[in-house]
Amino acid sequence: MSRKSKSDHEVVDAALNLDGNPETIRDFYDTWAHKYDDDVVDIAYAGPRIVADLVDRHADRLQAASRDALRVLDAGCGTGLSGEALFKKGFQDIHGFDLSPEMAQRAEKRGCYRSATGGVDMMTADKRYERKSFDAIISVGVFTLGHVPPEALEILLNLVKPGGLIALSTRVQYFEESNYRDVVGKLIAAGRMQLLEQVEDAHYTSDGAGHFWAYQAAL
Repeated sequence: MSRKSKSDHEVVDAALNLDGNPETIRDFYDTWAHKYDDDVVDIAYAGPRIVADLVDRHADRLQAASRDALRVLDAGCGTGLSGEALFKKGFQDIHGFDLSPEMAQRAEKRGCYRSATGGVDMMTADKRYERKSFDAIISVGVFTLGHVPPEALEILLNLVKPGGLIALSTRVQYFEESNYRDVVGKLIAAGRMQLLEQVEDAHYTSDGAGHFWAYQAAL
């Protein structure tokens, strides 16, 4: 059976057809790391900017004296494009992790992370970081086809402080083809978080739209 095309861009299409296996994903992104930034420029990747805007709009809910006092986690930081977008908005205590060591090394070189750690699987990140220790968490380009299941959101909830923010992107394809809607519905119904804002069908890349979400963890 031939592989279904999900993107007009060859390497992005390959990424969207990954099988969710952490070793496969790590090796793929280690190989892609040296060209990643150039490739996402080619497809007009807007995810980092939109998610940074979401966090910026809702940061006052955290009641910090200033944005540089907020501890932020970039879950699946890649080469650091999202951390850089946050840094430009005044957030300075930014930490990132990625499954790919090569991607994380490039993120660290941007100079906007306090730490950028490679070899971290999002599904076990709550065993690598102290629980309830981040004021805000972002995740851009990770809740997508072939990467993590929607249940990864529960891991992020374990890491964010009570009342903290989680902002993330989902490709429209992922939202429609996964059980993301059900997972979020159950977490909200259980009182673990509330939806603050959703940005639907926004420009994600030149060949696909995305939904963007801001949640607040329960106090």
